[in-house]
Amino acid sequence: MNHTLFAMICSIPLFIERSFDNRLQPITRCDKLSNERSINYCERVVTRDPDTKKRNLLDAALAEFAARGIAATRTDAIAARAGCSPGLIYTYFGSKEGLFDAVFDRIVTETVTEIPITPDDLPGYAGRLFDGHAKNPDIARIVAWHSLERGGSGDRIASSDEAGLHKIDAIRAAQATGTVTTRFDAEQLVFLVQGIALAWTFLPDEVTDLVADPTDLARRRSTVVDAVRRLVQVP
Repeated sequence: MNHTLFAMICSIPLFIERSFDNRLQPITRCDKLSNERSINYCERVVTRDPDTKKRNLLDAALAEFAARGIAATRTDAIAARAGCSPGLIYTYFGSKEGLFDAVFDRIVTETVTEIPITPDDLPGYAGRLFDGHAKNPDIARIVAWHSLERGGSGDRIASSDEAGLHKIDAIRAAQATGTVTTRFDAEQLVFLVQGIALAWTFLPDEVTDLVADPTDLARRRSTVVDAVRRLVQVP
């Protein structure tokens, strides 16, 4: 065998080794990138916060439902506002109606917490209710849509019923101690106090504007407080 042929034969393993290494290198890099992506994806999955997503959906739904009601609101619009997939609405709340009920339930829970009834000061309580709706008009709209689209459906909100019963019990106890009038029963007083406090929100502008300009919140509030004071005072 001549030297040239021998050198070529000897170089074949080296050529194959280098070629094999060169072919493996890109695969190794891809594997590395793939692994990194997998790790990052797993980290995103692990760090997902369902409570935050639910809260974002509830916030978005409040705005969308307040503006359009239940029937006219689109789930994809809620999801887009919340920065979530529309499918999460059904995952977390079951349906669009279920999401609306969750919004209403949160309103009730927050109102009971932030504006608790004070049976020894029902005029002050009515004034705070007025303040809450004046600062958050979307809440009043949700209440109105609930009455229009969910009222009479038989799908009652448990937290709303519980809140109403709690108010009735509190006023009944105040009546028993003689601090609140008994001219009306406790159920009637809950209805009347809340009705007076929220009348500015639900009556048409053609009525409310005759009493006080929309910008004159002080006059509107004082009307509520004084009316409730006269209503509940003991003769």
